[in-house]
Amino acid sequence: MKIILLTFCLLAIIGFALSVFLVTWSFAKKISWIKAALFIFSYGVLCMGILLFMIDRRKPNLMKRIPIVRSIKKSESKRNCDCTWSSLTLEKEDYTAHKTSAKRITNGMYITNEASRMKWIGRRKLVPVDEADGFGISNLDYSSAHLTPLAKKRLYELGQRFRASIQNPDEKKSYFMVSSITRSQVQQTQICERYPNACTRDHSPHSYGVAFDIYKVTSSGRNCTIGMSALQEVLTQMQREGKILLCPESKCIHVTVCG
Repeated sequence: MKIILLTFCLLAIIGFALSVFLVTWSFAKKISWIKAALFIFSYGVLCMGILLFMIDRRKPNLMKRIPIVRSIKKSESKRNCDCTWSSLTLEKEDYTAHKTSAKRITNGMYITNEASRMKWIGRRKLVPVDEADGFGISNLDYSSAHLTPLAKKRLYELGQRFRASIQNPDEKKSYFMVSSITRSQVQQTQICERYPNACTRDHSPHSYGVAFDIYKVTSSGRNCTIGMSALQEVLTQMQREGKILLCPESKCIHVTVCG
């Protein structure tokens, strides 16, 4: 934003100088008033074009979503399995550790509202997340598809390792779905008002841009047992490698990136 402001000031100074110069020439009869006005108008249009181009280049695309070909066609039958604390056997880490890790690896970067989210996106501290190999993203009502660069890397790695760990060719099309990604404190408060018994009221890892929730596995096979087993295996591996923290919940598996 500072670059855009400096560019605006520079163009304004040049425009003022050009206007004074052309008006002086017009009084001196060296150029007609019509030509002077056309020069000034053309310069103004050029400046507007430059500034709009710079703003558009820096504007974060909150709605950017590139659907992946998840390999399962609409005509094929699908099997869905919920990912919860009862469907997957995972080691649960204390949620305080999730908060501490989130604050540490982001140097305290916290998303309080939409303005602060836009600020961190503008500084490239938050980057867009698109559906990729091994996972999809559901409709995000209370969060946006952004993560820190490290968290994005971990999510993509999780998807790739999940897909690679499935050996059965009939199950290779399986993928897991992410239901929540980055939330502002305002969005977190809205969730707490709607679901008072199932939310973190203060400093959720989601508000640091380093957390996401996995809520189901989808398979085109007879069932999603293989996909669920693969997800459990990969989550456990990355947890033991110190790359993620896990908190199995009643409706999803909460993942906080660490390391």
